[in-house]
Amino acid sequence: MTTSLRDPRSDFEVNARGTLNVLEAARRRPIPPPLFFASTNKVYGDPFDAARLRDTEQRYRPGDGMPHAVDESWPLGLCSPYGCSKGAADQYVLDYARCYGLPTAVLRMSCLYGPHQLGTEDQGWVAHFLLSALHARPITIYGDGRQVRDVLYVDDAVAAYLALRRELPRLSGQAFNLGGGPANAVSLLALIEHIERLLGRPVDLDFADWRVGDQRYYVSDTSALAAATGWRARVGWQQGVARLLRWLESHLIGEAGDQSLEVKVSA
Repeated sequence: MTTSLRDPRSDFEVNARGTLNVLEAARRRPIPPPLFFASTNKVYGDPFDAARLRDTEQRYRPGDGMPHAVDESWPLGLCSPYGCSKGAADQYVLDYARCYGLPTAVLRMSCLYGPHQLGTEDQGWVAHFLLSALHARPITIYGDGRQVRDVLYVDDAVAAYLALRRELPRLSGQAFNLGGGPANAVSLLALIEHIERLLGRPVDLDFADWRVGDQRYYVSDTSALAAATGWRARVGWQQGVARLLRWLESHLIGEAGDQSLEVKVSA
C-alpha cells in the first residue's frame, strides 16, 4: 500500500493492467487455463472506521451491533491506489468468468506469513517484526498498535488454493475471503508481546502517525470458503509465529544487529 501511494501509476500498471493482460492471454487460448487472483482485504476499504470501534487496553473491537468479521456481501470500498488497482483487477477476473466463461476465482487475502518470507515495512509485517526483533532493531508502529488483523499461515493458504482448484468447475466466477478468521485475529501489540515471550527479552518500539488507508480493524469471515470447499485454517497464530521465528533463526547468517540480511534458502 505504501508503495502505491508513492507511485500510483506503476501500481496501476502492475495490478490492474497486468491482470487484464493475463486475462486476455488466457482468453485467447483454445482451452483457457484456470486463473486464480490473489486479491486483498483492502478492496473492502475501512469497514470498521474509528467511530464504530470500541477501544480496549490492547486492541480495537467492533461496537455494539457490528459484526466481528467481514464476509463477501460487504460492499467494496476502494481506498488507496493499491486498493483501487487490486479492486479493479478483482472485478475484471470475476467479469471474465461471466462474459467469456473463463475458469477464474478470486481469493481476497488477509495477512499471510510463514517460512521464506523476508518481510519489510511495505509487505509481510509479521516477518518484518520478527526480523527486526532478531536483529535488535526498533519496530515502528504506525498508529497506536491496537489495530487488529487476522493472520494466516502459508500452509493454510496453499491448502485453500488447492481446495478451490479441485472445486473450480462449480465455483468459477466467485470471490472468497481467505484469512485466519476470528480465531487468528491479533493486534499488533499482542503480537509484539508474543515475540517478546518467544525471545525472552523486550522489543524496542517506535510510534508514528497513522498512514493513509490503514485499517484499524479487519477480520475475515471465511465461512463461505469453508462451506464451498471444506477448507479451514489449522495453524493457530501463536504456533505459526513460533514456527516462522524458528525458521528465521535457522536461516539467518551474521551477527545479531547486522544491518544486512542474508539467508540460506533450502531447496
